[in-house]
Amino acid sequence: MKKILTACMLCIYIQVYSQNTIQLLDQETDHPIAFAHFLHQNQKGNTNANGEFTIKYIEGEKLYLSHVNYGKVSFTDSEIKSALQSGKIYMSKTYVSLLPTTIIARKRTAKESETMQISSSDKLSHDAGDFLSQSGLIGGIRKSGSYGFDPVMRGFKYDQLNIVMDNGMSATAACPNRMDPPISQVPLNMVDRVEITKGPHSLRYGNSFAGSIHFKSSTNGFSDKASAFGRASGSYESNGEIFRTEALAGAKGKFYNFGVFGAYSEGTDYEDGNGYKVASGFNRRNIGLAANFKLSNSQNIQISANSNYAEDVDFPALNMDLREDDTKMISLSHKITFKNSALASISTSANASFVDHEMDNLTKNLNPRKVNAITKAETKNYAFRSEAAFQFKESSLFAGVDYKSEEADGTRSREILMGPMAGETAYDNIWQDSKIEKLGAFGEYHFSVNETHFIASSRLEHNSAKRKFKPVSDINSVIIDPSNEMNFSFSIGASKNLSESIRMGIWFGRAERSGSLTERFINHIPVDVDPYERIGNPDLDPEINYQLDYNINWNTKYFSLDINLFNSWLRDYISSEIKSDVQPLMATAPGVKQFVNINKAVMRGFEIGFNQSITNHLYHRFNLAYTYGKNKEINQPLPEIPPLDIRYSLGVHLCKQKFTPEFMLRHAAKQERIAKNYGETETPDFTVLDFKASYLFSDHFQIIGGIRNLFDEAYYEHLSRSVKDSNQAIYAPGRSFYLTLSLNL
Repeated sequence: MKKILTACMLCIYIQVYSQNTIQLLDQETDHPIAFAHFLHQNQKGNTNANGEFTIKYIEGEKLYLSHVNYGKVSFTDSEIKSALQSGKIYMSKTYVSLLPTTIIARKRTAKESETMQISSSDKLSHDAGDFLSQSGLIGGIRKSGSYGFDPVMRGFKYDQLNIVMDNGMSATAACPNRMDPPISQVPLNMVDRVEITKGPHSLRYGNSFAGSIHFKSSTNGFSDKASAFGRASGSYESNGEIFRTEALAGAKGKFYNFGVFGAYSEGTDYEDGNGYKVASGFNRRNIGLAANFKLSNSQNIQISANSNYAEDVDFPALNMDLREDDTKMISLSHKITFKNSALASISTSANASFVDHEMDNLTKNLNPRKVNAITKAETKNYAFRSEAAFQFKESSLFAGVDYKSEEADGTRSREILMGPMAGETAYDNIWQDSKIEKLGAFGEYHFSVNETHFIASSRLEHNSAKRKFKPVSDINSVIIDPSNEMNFSFSIGASKNLSESIRMGIWFGRAERSGSLTERFINHIPVDVDPYERIGNPDLDPEINYQLDYNINWNTKYFSLDINLFNSWLRDYISSEIKSDVQPLMATAPGVKQFVNINKAVMRGFEIGFNQSITNHLYHRFNLAYTYGKNKEINQPLPEIPPLDIRYSLGVHLCKQKFTPEFMLRHAAKQERIAKNYGETETPDFTVLDFKASYLFSDHFQIIGGIRNLFDEAYYEHLSRSVKDSNQAIYAPGRSFYLTLSLNL
């Protein structure tokens, strides 16, 4: 009898021992992930409120975990054993990648096709717009050789794209010609990843009319013991004598994490592929602070502030050069999380930015010099948002409110040097002392039905615009009462795993956007491709985008294929037309155009990305992007649509993956579809080959070197503006050697 009882107890012990409990945690917050589905052979169920689940380990069988906010992830036999030993599994939120999204991340994820890597040399970049142009998805409007590149995605640009950092922080360009686009104010050395959402499908951080570019800073973790950390990088590029450096120093402990960062960059004129000098001098520096304080186990507060300063930047495509641009950006955010509650968290943030901008033509080589012009302008940007996150058993909900205010003011002085008015000085109010306020309410609901993930989102936004100054050319407008518009946007999409390796998604969205400060209030400034002066139109109707997106992703251990198709139907599209009854203020302008609505326009296109590990060491990548745009009212192509762009990379990991040489080939097709009414001209095709190599000496020290434009090709981008008073486009740099050193502590 004793032996029988002993055997029974042993069986019970073995059975209990084989039942292993694992806790599922969020990678960033370390909080439990409740209501996640698990499957291990025929064992299945959900994690409890503490993120725990129990399985009986079966050798050779995979473990599958899925959650509406974290996607579906599989774990191999060795990974399961490791999880059983630690008792924990960490997952990162991937609901963003369920959207038609590309993620540029500091560290690669399992979804290689949706990821680009931010290297040490990328963090040195003084212009985030130039950094993004390494992706075939995004082009850049270039008015300078080295600074202020304005992103264009799928033919959409300016305020059609929502550009924010972290919790909604952004800046408003003070220069009417956007020498200082909002993206140029992003301190890239503090960015951990960039989420690029294509289409009007991400509405939580603003009205994403045609897409969203969201820069997210590094995660500020804590440490049980007080410790210091730091980073320093420097680079030199031969063509243009470009010197860049950036550094970070900080400390962290159990309840705090703070860092001070800074960067400095400067360059001179470079040579294009023909050996001609291109005016591209610049000087750029920034300094900032980022801090995270843990108030309790459920609350933390974050503070960030940075100052960006640029001076003496050449803009050969514009009437003036940038003399000084001084920008301050401040952010304060608070987050509280809740356990054992449907209300998971509440996040609240307040942001502000201030831009002081000065430009002039005093160093321009003008012959004859008819006028000395100086413009001083400033913008103020205030924002607030509060969002509650709810986590239910089979779904999750994000809901909140936000507010944003943009103000612009500036004066251009014109000292007239020739003609009957010689010796006199005229003053022009370029922004009409204007202001736009946006008050919005938004919601985003995530749920799953039979392994199909759905995301439904909407935004209702009240837009109010007013000005204090009325130009002579706008005598019929009412300037006392602000214009008030109510814009409604929504999106619905579904994503389904057709198999373990194939995922498909389809999305439909409608977005409504009121005119920007430029489109409503700019006063006699040439701000577009052609030299016509532009005047704003306070009576513009909001433009509307109806867009359909389809994507399919095929991911295996050795390769990934990502295909995106889109079709956009535009109504009341904002364009411009000649105003024959208004005379230009500058003699160099052929006339005046006013912003107007056109009834119908379309944009459609595709992006294809392919990554493959040919062997354990050899890999290659292929990317292709194309957009077709048409103004259906006058049956003519839309302006500033980049041509077909093809990119191919071939690299190899050597010396135990410490040494990685890589060749990068790019071909841009000829752009024959041009908007002649905008003064566009055809752009020839070009092919460019680059080479780079990196060597990781240790976990702390890395060296990167390479050659850009290896064969010294003379070429220019379709989105590059022409040099002022000529038909000569701004050519890209010719052959250039560069070297980057990076130290991480």
